[in-house]
Amino acid sequence: MTIAASTFRIEAASYLSSLLLVYSVLVLGWVVGSWVIATGKVPGWLFPILRFLESVVGPYVGLFRKVIPSIGPVDISPLVALLTLQLVGGLVVSLLRG
Repeated sequence: MTIAASTFRIEAASYLSSLLLVYSVLVLGWVVGSWVIATGKVPGWLFPILRFLESVVGPYVGLFRKVIPSIGPVDISPLVALLTLQLVGGLVVSLLRG
């Protein structure tokens, strides 16, 4: 019974680690997409991707944007959101692995 439980914990930790990686890549894609939007030259095929990224990442980053002010024209809330995701997610993954 303990082998099955430990295997489940390892698999769950691995799955969560993969999800954290995918979401981190989405956050980075959202940041790059915001830079593309700032240029004003967005190709038409990119709009659905940017809308998807905004719907998936926007609410999470918005939590940090409410608390962390911009530094001049630079918004550091995505960086703080990404660091928080990595730190808290890494801690949860470590606790799951045991």
